[in-house]
Amino acid sequence: MTEPPRPTSGAPTRGRTGPGHALAALRRELSVPLFRNTYALMLNTVVNSGFGLLYWVVAARTYPETEVGRGNALTSLMLLVSILTQLNVGQALVRFLPRAGSGSARLIGSAYGLSAGVGVLGAAGVAVYCHLLRPEGDPLHMSAGFGAWFVLSTVLWSLFTVQDSVLTGLRESIWIPLENGLYGVVKLVVLVVVAETSISDGVFTSWTLPVVGLIVPVALLVFRRLLPRHVAATRAVEEPLDRRAIVRYMGGDYAGQVFSQAGSSFLPVLVVALLGSASGAYFLPAQTVFVAINMLTLSITSSLVAEAARDPDRAHLHARAVVRRLALTVLPAAVVMAMAAPWVLHLYGAQYAANATLLLQLFMASVLPRVVVALFMTLNRLRNRTWVLAVLQGVQAAALIGGVVALHGPLGLNAVGWVTLGVELLLALAVLPAVIRWLRGTPR
Repeated sequence: MTEPPRPTSGAPTRGRTGPGHALAALRRELSVPLFRNTYALMLNTVVNSGFGLLYWVVAARTYPETEVGRGNALTSLMLLVSILTQLNVGQALVRFLPRAGSGSARLIGSAYGLSAGVGVLGAAGVAVYCHLLRPEGDPLHMSAGFGAWFVLSTVLWSLFTVQDSVLTGLRESIWIPLENGLYGVVKLVVLVVVAETSISDGVFTSWTLPVVGLIVPVALLVFRRLLPRHVAATRAVEEPLDRRAIVRYMGGDYAGQVFSQAGSSFLPVLVVALLGSASGAYFLPAQTVFVAINMLTLSITSSLVAEAARDPDRAHLHARAVVRRLALTVLPAAVVMAMAAPWVLHLYGAQYAANATLLLQLFMASVLPRVVVALFMTLNRLRNRTWVLAVLQGVQAAALIGGVVALHGPLGLNAVGWVTLGVELLLALAVLPAVIRWLRGTPR
């Protein structure tokens, strides 16, 4: 049993340096599905982050502040409803689709149907609440027509994001940054074009309308080209779908996601409640950078789940290869960001640099232990032990919120950074032995 191919081997030799050798090394690296899909998901994170930042800059310069504020609130509400009503079918697809074989189409269809059905119920409930119980003039009030568009947009957005998980599970992640890059461009164009019309809620419209034009071509790509190729390639390793195992997997994973969302989404509210709105403003850029770095880690481990699920006997070898990529990408990025924190935050203003530099540096210091925890979560996803993830993320959220409440008095805003670092270190120390055994290939 050998390790997955590495991009380079041996010491540099005469004639193997320069651009030609670098291009050949890159081709060898991208010829390995694990690495190709990993880099595609990392690129997708960068594309989404870049277009997201540019989008809100253009929106702020194109629309009045009230319109931008309402648009941000409505899109955030739609995203929250979508996340909570998908029931984490995306993670189930990444875990089970690589070996689903002839059952792949049924698994994908069930995921689409479940996320769409629950999405309709959840979005309709929110739309009815905002129509009947929020007064006209309230930023969250919805007319009957807009409420119907909100429901349709939520369902389409859920399917749009589930498609990314389908592509990851099919080990075809290379299409994801192309899809989301095109979405980002079209979204910006619609944002500017709608501003010149009489259409109301231009921000929300520009965010949701491009999905209508992209979801059908991607679905055709999946079902007509990628899925038949996947079924033919995985026929030899096909495993029958176990509905109960999938339901148990989704139950534990969904509970963990709810805990995680509760912690991350509630934290900005907690900061404002305990320390005031100014501290909330200082907290925002530090948290944005922290989330972006963690999304890179998630991209890499998602690719690992898909690859190791298809080839479980070599899972620990794939994990070792992924650890090297984490060490060469995510960890150096965190170090550079920690060193550059004062200058990065100064772009927002001198007060941001004065009040949030240590916070951002503590966030970056917690990236290393969080990588260990992410590897442990990946291990348990592959073993279908998602109840472990629910317990871990529940403890993480409770400890984070409780620690900030206890320490905000003496430490101020930096309490969030110190508590985050402490919680991640304790969790990493607790799970490190299991991660090491996995990387060594030691039997359980």
